[in-house]
Amino acid sequence: NQHYHKISAMLEDFGVRVALLTGSTKTMERREIYKELADGSINVVIGTHALIQEQVAFKKLGLVIIDEQHRFGVVQRLSLINKGDRPDILAMTATPIPRSLALTVYGDTALSEIRHLPAGRKPIKSYWKTSSQLDEVYSLMRQQLAEGFQIYAVTPLISESET
Repeated sequence: NQHYHKISAMLEDFGVRVALLTGSTKTMERREIYKELADGSINVVIGTHALIQEQVAFKKLGLVIIDEQHRFGVVQRLSLINKGDRPDILAMTATPIPRSLALTVYGDTALSEIRHLPAGRKPIKSYWKTSSQLDEVYSLMRQQLAEGFQIYAVTPLISESET
């Protein structure tokens, strides 16, 4: 919603049509968005995982921006990207995940960094730990939760499984 409101306001003077598609979009509105994405009436769509649904088709998808890319799996990102004919891709994250880092070294991905935090933001602390340090990790997690903080953990997943 935040991105939708900001981008809509930025583009309204240019006649650019912007839509918002999320899981909570009402059925009738969702169908209209599907139709207008397919016929090109909507120029920019902001959304959640709702964008990767099979019913979503783009007339000409040219740019995919994935914010907080760690919230999407590899297959999910590909299903969105494959809705276009080799669209440009910008994948953003405040939490570099091992696969993304490897792609910048060995793959066809360029890395850009924003080195200055927005005003009022505290620095992010990222740690790399091995499985032999799990007790230390769990202890720190319990401590942070007891202090009222949230925890975000990034772990590798090779393929989907029940575990």
